[in-house]
Amino acid sequence: MKKALILLAATIALGTALQVYAGQDEFCAGFEEGFKSIKGDMVLVPLCPLAPLTPLGSTDYREGIKAGIRAAENQ
Repeated sequence: MKKALILLAATIALGTALQVYAGQDEFCAGFEEGFKSIKGDMVLVPLCPLAPLTPLGSTDYREGIKAGIRAAENQ
């Protein structure tokens, strides 16, 4: 029983981690797009930050665009 609970907890943790990192690529693509929309296409884009939790009704890409625009405006 104890091994089954540990296996279940590990499976849930792994599934959650995979879900979080799955959106990171889309977030980074949006971050680059948002940054370049403000600074121009020939700019060196800074490292992409970790993606925050995506609110309901939005996407990882859209949140990345918003983060990229904020980063470009604050630079």
